[in-house]
Amino acid sequence: MSLLRKPPLCPVHGCELVLSHHGKKSNLGHYFVEVVGAPLLYCPLCLEKGKDTSVEIEPAASNAFLKRLVQVLESSEFPGLLNKPKIRVDFNPSKTALEHPYGRGVTTSVGPIAQAGPAAPTSDEAEETRLDGIEPVEPRHTLNQLILDQDTLERIREATNVLVSQDLIYATWGLCSVARTGRRVALNFYGPPGTGKTLAADAIADLLGKKILRISYAELESKYVGETPKNIKAAFAKATETGALLFFDEADSILGKRLVNVAQSADNSINVARSTTLIELDNFNGAVIFASNLVKNYDTAFLRRMLAHVEFRLPATDQREKIWRCHIPRQLPLADDVDFEVLALYSEGAAGGDIQNAVLLAASYASMRLGAEQLVMLADLKRAIAFLLDGKRKILEGDHGLDDRKYQWS
Repeated sequence: MSLLRKPPLCPVHGCELVLSHHGKKSNLGHYFVEVVGAPLLYCPLCLEKGKDTSVEIEPAASNAFLKRLVQVLESSEFPGLLNKPKIRVDFNPSKTALEHPYGRGVTTSVGPIAQAGPAAPTSDEAEETRLDGIEPVEPRHTLNQLILDQDTLERIREATNVLVSQDLIYATWGLCSVARTGRRVALNFYGPPGTGKTLAADAIADLLGKKILRISYAELESKYVGETPKNIKAAFAKATETGALLFFDEADSILGKRLVNVAQSADNSINVARSTTLIELDNFNGAVIFASNLVKNYDTAFLRRMLAHVEFRLPATDQREKIWRCHIPRQLPLADDVDFEVLALYSEGAAGGDIQNAVLLAASYASMRLGAEQLVMLADLKRAIAFLLDGKRKILEGDHGLDDRKYQWS
């Protein structure tokens, strides 16, 4: 390798660059070719400061080889039930992990380097250990359980069908040859809190027969500069490894507009995190759903990458009645005066999450009574939903003076 005859130096720190086989190639023009282990040279001191200054070694040679490989794959015929294979090209077949003088493990195929200090994980291993404790889970809901308006349900079914029919669309009908983003399908769910965005993502995972990996911004954010982008990469890597549907809640935090006037390191970190999300999204070949209450904050670069934008609205009267009914378990003791049609009319402006909380609060009211009076009455449910909706209104309107007399029901 010509670049290794005279060890190159970092132009910033003047130290020797280190060889590592952790590079990945994407956008090769063919979905069925995956490339890992590409050789890179990087500066350990730059990496310590959260900067990726790595440079690929001999990219022209590897690109020429991959181009010929794609041509062979395209020109080959796979008759009958024989499917076109997915090819994984690993430029580091020996998988030799060695230590370099800065104590950070790197993947390299060169001779041993003197160790200094305890071994640290490689870059890929470090990504795999991030977000520990957050694992894909089995979905708990189905599409038939969703109580949404007909337009929203139809848009969900249309967007989901792209995932269900991938083999036909990409392989049989050949769209894989022109799809710039491979098989990646990104959906954007937006609307007020509690309107069913998370439940819908869960139901789609069930339809696809996949587990769901739920990620919130609080789990991605880190007080350490540079950590959030690494957590974002780890989330996509874990979804790829497990084949799970990836679901980002509070997505506006990572899909928001990039800052123009960067005045401090925190601003730069925000931009790096959002740029990292763009790159990972472009390289992702699975299904990802973003959900947000603040979709107006999205950067247009992300909007272009979404297959569909599905709006979740507050439920109408007939939907609220169904939601009230589905949140009342059979074991809950109800008084004879409970009327779901009345509750549906009374709870205008409530989301499904509000109704669920109101049932819990009303049950709490009933539990404080004794004997035969320990029933959930219509007054309990009306009082609970009024309390919740009025509290939200006061917060949104800035009115923090509570009048408890509003919640006295006979």
